[in-house]
Amino acid sequence: MVDSALDGTVHYEIINGAPLEILWRDSATAQGEDGRAWLSANPVDALVLTERIPLAETMEWHGTLDYATRWTELALGTNPKVKPYLYETWDNIDDAATGSTQAWRDRIVSDLKVWQKVADEVNARVPQLETPMQIIPAGLGMVRLHDAIAEGKVPRATSIRDFYEDDIHPNLPGYYYVVMIHYATLTGQSPVGLPTRFMGKYGPFPPVDKDIAAVLQQLALETVQDFQQGKLP
Repeated sequence: MVDSALDGTVHYEIINGAPLEILWRDSATAQGEDGRAWLSANPVDALVLTERIPLAETMEWHGTLDYATRWTELALGTNPKVKPYLYETWDNIDDAATGSTQAWRDRIVSDLKVWQKVADEVNARVPQLETPMQIIPAGLGMVRLHDAIAEGKVPRATSIRDFYEDDIHPNLPGYYYVVMIHYATLTGQSPVGLPTRFMGKYGPFPPVDKDIAAVLQQLALETVQDFQQGKLP
């Protein structure tokens, strides 16, 4: 979906559930591009990385700081002006015992410092970056959406689960929201007014309801603006 929102071509490497370490070591068997081979030969304007969650545990056992640095240096080798990003995500919604998603929401906020540590360390290790690694605050976006739902600001939504298909994967409106956050971060432009329907690999996605899309666009813009201004939930 993000391909259609951005004015450019998106290349990707995916190994479901894998940390950056495995994405590096097993890139030749990944879905999409062999990232190591492709980045070695092709310059990109932006490099978007993310890491397996729970992040602190993955950092301890899978060398997140080292591999985030390796991926960044690889992209830098073919484009000295590359802009690296770290896509902040979230962990499982664990409301079965309490019936409340508040602990999940609060954990996203508390985990932000771990994501920031990764970006800060990459910037320290790769000082030749013209543009330091920045965070794409999708996790914080989920916090803002969570709170907006609680305040009755999202049409027909009663829980953050209305934007998830299971405990961790967003549904179509949820992914649409994540795309809006990516768009605002990567382009520096407002997502307000973007289409409610985007093309996918096999054809167009179903449209997001216009009233919900309008709210998600505004929340995405506010999330990115506040984060970049140092305003946290």
